[in-house]
Amino acid sequence: MSFKKSLIPAVVALGFAATASAQSTVQVYGVVDLTLGSYQYSGTKGSADNSRMTKVDGNQMVTSYLGLKGVEDLGDGLKAGFVLESFLRPDTGASGRNDASVGKTQADTFWSRAANLYLQGGFGKVTLGRQIALPYLQTVQFNPFGGSFGLAPAVRLTYGKWGNDKADSGWSNAISYTTPNLSGFTATVLAETGEQADKSERPSYALAANYTSGPLALAASWQTVGSAEAPKLDLTKGQRQTFGLINASYDAGVAKFFGEYGQIENHGYTGTNGMHTSLYQVGASIPVTATGKVLASYGASKEKAAHGGTAKSVMHSIFTVAYDYNLSKRTDVYAAIMLDDEKQSGYKNGESYVLGLRHAF
Repeated sequence: MSFKKSLIPAVVALGFAATASAQSTVQVYGVVDLTLGSYQYSGTKGSADNSRMTKVDGNQMVTSYLGLKGVEDLGDGLKAGFVLESFLRPDTGASGRNDASVGKTQADTFWSRAANLYLQGGFGKVTLGRQIALPYLQTVQFNPFGGSFGLAPAVRLTYGKWGNDKADSGWSNAISYTTPNLSGFTATVLAETGEQADKSERPSYALAANYTSGPLALAASWQTVGSAEAPKLDLTKGQRQTFGLINASYDAGVAKFFGEYGQIENHGYTGTNGMHTSLYQVGASIPVTATGKVLASYGASKEKAAHGGTAKSVMHSIFTVAYDYNLSKRTDVYAAIMLDDEKQSGYKNGESYVLGLRHAF
């Protein structure tokens, strides 16, 4: 009997300890995406882009990454947390999204996907550190291929090698505030400090608003960029870029439809970088079975010379259709065809065919 009496307090104590421990958690997570495909992009005949290549590649449906995140319950509805996320290329084992490319990008820093701390409560959420750019976040949310740098027309025409955004999909040295959800409405403000002693780079600012009501979602975002960090090249004194985006989606049950329209304007740039870009995307996600869906998206961008620039007028369109089949909640397989058409003198169309496997953990 005495043994049972002594055991009961011990069990109760362990229960309290488990409860206290549950208030602070750390999680390891990520996604690995690999494909076998035959790739060909629009370009001049015989160029590296237009030459067909069959290869095992990574990061077509989503950019693979490894993450660490933790949150601590501070009481009274207040939480503190952190997020650390690193891109990777599983086909080679390399870190980051890319190697350095002269004139376009630098190599990624290790925690280039995210590296931040936040406080969250009834007042909303305040975040410090590297975090997702607001127009990129809405681009991901309002197209059927999400954040696919390999296959999503909206992403390819705005970011990465073929896009004209100067600020990358993530902002460094940043602070943001997001409101609590107010009857379906949320808003975020984001600022990135220039951090150059000679003031050659100026701060960057962004605003975003989202509204959801049943099957309908609407969003708009705007940013003005005066500074950039790796992997993008620094802006110089007098250079600035603005980017405005509006988005909508509607879930009709038989299909979910997406649309977006945006404008990018470069200021203080000369030569071929002196340009304005308008872009749009329409798409749909169509469930055909309980575990499979068809994804389709068409996007186009039009570049034209800005005041003082010499950029050519160029129309670039991409159409992608895919079938995505869930093997489980965390693993899916997909097949996709992408048609790439950049209308420049001497350019030929490109067609890519992709089979992919993706696993989240």
